[in-house]
Amino acid sequence: MKTIYIRGIGKWGEFKFIKHQFIKYIIMFKRALLLFFLLTCTFFVKAQSAKKFYSSGSKFLESLSYEDAINSYTKAIELDPKYVKAYQARAYCYEKTGRNSDAADDYRRATVFAPKDKENYFNAGRLYYDLGKYTEADAMLRDAIVKDKEYNEAIEVFLKVLLKLKNFKDGLEASQLWIDNKRTAPAYYYHAVMLDSLKNYIEAEKEYKNSKYYDSKFIPAYVGLILVQDKLKKYDEALSIAEAAISKDPTNKDIFYARSCIFASKNDFGTAVNDISKVIVSDQNNEMLFMKRGEYYEKLGQYQNAIYDFSKVIGMNGKDLLQAYYKRAWNYEQLTNFKSAAVDYEKIMTLAPNNEKAKEMMKAAIEKLFELNRESYKPEIELLTPKANERNVVKLPGDKTEIVVRGTVKDASKIKAISINNVPANFTKDTINPDFSGGIQIGTGTEFSISATDIYDNTKKIIYTIDRTEINKPLVELVSPMASSDNEIFMDNTNPELYIEGKVKDESLIESIIVEGVSASYALESLNPTFSIKANIANKNDINIRVRDINGNETNVKYKLNREGALIAKDNPMGITWVVFVENTNYKNFPILEGPGKDVTMMKSALANYKVNKIIHKKDLTKDGLEKFFSIELRDQLRLNNVTSVVIWYAGHGKFVNQTGYWIPVDAKVDDEFTYFSINNLKGSLQGYDKLAHLLVVTDACESGPSFMLAMRATPKERRCDDWESTKLKSSQVLSSAGFELAADNSQFTKTFAASLNNNPDGCISIDKISEKVAAAVQKTANQAPKLRKIKDLEDEDGTFFFMKK
Repeated sequence: MKTIYIRGIGKWGEFKFIKHQFIKYIIMFKRALLLFFLLTCTFFVKAQSAKKFYSSGSKFLESLSYEDAINSYTKAIELDPKYVKAYQARAYCYEKTGRNSDAADDYRRATVFAPKDKENYFNAGRLYYDLGKYTEADAMLRDAIVKDKEYNEAIEVFLKVLLKLKNFKDGLEASQLWIDNKRTAPAYYYHAVMLDSLKNYIEAEKEYKNSKYYDSKFIPAYVGLILVQDKLKKYDEALSIAEAAISKDPTNKDIFYARSCIFASKNDFGTAVNDISKVIVSDQNNEMLFMKRGEYYEKLGQYQNAIYDFSKVIGMNGKDLLQAYYKRAWNYEQLTNFKSAAVDYEKIMTLAPNNEKAKEMMKAAIEKLFELNRESYKPEIELLTPKANERNVVKLPGDKTEIVVRGTVKDASKIKAISINNVPANFTKDTINPDFSGGIQIGTGTEFSISATDIYDNTKKIIYTIDRTEINKPLVELVSPMASSDNEIFMDNTNPELYIEGKVKDESLIESIIVEGVSASYALESLNPTFSIKANIANKNDINIRVRDINGNETNVKYKLNREGALIAKDNPMGITWVVFVENTNYKNFPILEGPGKDVTMMKSALANYKVNKIIHKKDLTKDGLEKFFSIELRDQLRLNNVTSVVIWYAGHGKFVNQTGYWIPVDAKVDDEFTYFSINNLKGSLQGYDKLAHLLVVTDACESGPSFMLAMRATPKERRCDDWESTKLKSSQVLSSAGFELAADNSQFTKTFAASLNNNPDGCISIDKISEKVAAAVQKTANQAPKLRKIKDLEDEDGTFFFMKK
């Protein structure tokens, strides 16, 4: 390895430049040169490839294979996006295959890369004109003319574009430029057209003549001259010009159209029709020609022919649509076809709602139509409800004092008025064969009338006689299944079908018995028939029974299907279970308690793990409040919700006076027995809870007393929740701390009750087992001695209350 020594600054230092590092720089330099070479080659190759595809496209073009040529030119452009000849050649092929929009866009792209080539601007503008893209054509052609002011071919197309854009002032300048370049018939013609469009008819006439002068066979100059002389009222001179033009080109339709305008101006409409008809023969889709000939026919009084031509214009739905409706309506009027005229005027109002002229003309046509259609036939009245027989007798219930009348009036003319007992009925006025309705008071009357009057004052009046019938609605009584007094059926299963049997009571024969839209089976000719049906109740919450007698008295009875018990019973043998807490603490005359609130909270927490469907918590009830709650409110709620098991828990002061137990309301007075809530009153209220299977009253009130308890059950037996007798047989029980002291704030009774629930390891626990535990715990604390008893005078079948775990 060769080492080079270089003198350092300040002192000598040796720096070794290793040989392979030097070589590395050389390699990097070579790579840069290679990359430049490759890029140059790539560009060259791409350029060569683009030319290759262009050449291939040209060969396809020579053989008229335009699609293959387009593909080749497209590949050339992809390789070289600035390849102007490829754009031009592809545009040519596009135009040959009818894709003028693509062709125009290619010529426009070519202008970007060859901005000095006027042909690209011209071809793009020419094609945009053909496509109706006049704004784009305007821009392209202006650029072409800027590139070459003597580019007359571009000027001619540009003038056509300006006419479409109605830019007549620029048209004047452009046509003058053409004249300055070269005086030709087309140049003068376009100059004349621009002047004509600007209503400079005198100068326009001069330029049309100049155009004809420079080319005596240039027919557009003759046509323009005829039409401008028509505007200048030089009719005879115009006819001479027309004759000269026809002699040069006997089949030119434009000449005949122009001459028809001259004949029309001279009021020779017959000859005008002949001339314009020659034009229409070869141009059946020109709305302007049909519009013009229709006007000629109108002037001749040939209204039907005029209507035909205006109808052709309307069918084309073009720019003359509104005027064509006007014209056709007017010609209909001349033929006294006012109905068709009115239809056309209404159409005009739809197309131009604020057109005052149309409003006036329509009003006049309607008035003429009205008189034309006048007739003298009376309307026909058809009564739909109530039904009437052929003698116009209507059967109504005896107590009916008002009725709703419905019917139809039939007439050839529109109906102006309908009245029932001289009171206007509800109906759509001025319509043909309208329906009507109205409510009327009939009191004890024996008849009512209906009258109808059409727009020509033809009136018909019918008097209907009322035949009174019995008025009592049929009574429906279900035999199976049984229903509650508030029409609720408590389901004990979830079957999709329900067999229904019932009886109908009525003074008259029954016309129909419909259950959920299906006719029930019954004896048609029997009074007070029984009926039966198997009804589909799947996914239904109620069933409807509709009964109608032959006099139209109808009863609709809806029965609610309560499946809650059936569903809950599957999961809980106790059924729907509620717990009611009555917490009295804030006494006015007795010691205030804190314990009941804590007890209720403790019990709610314990019950959270058990199947309790609802908890009601009542606080600080007065005597009136207690009586109302137990005698009415709770009773109705239990019935309404089909509750089968309920616990009533009272926490508060109690008393035992004269062998009667009392709960102390918050407004009770000390030593005033009348202000206490008697346990006997509670028992009386509970006797009305007839839907319950299980009732449990728990009272942790001192001095509540044993007065409404019976003797204890026989020898206690083990209770299991899978024992159907224990759960299905009724029970009415009370668990009471029957001591004689005021309530304390620290209740061992409640603590043990809640602990029994919380510590229960099984799926259920009976009140029997809980009472044993509570009694054992409370007996250790002196005076309170809880007892589980039956409630006197309430039904008990030796069932018991279970708390079922979730």
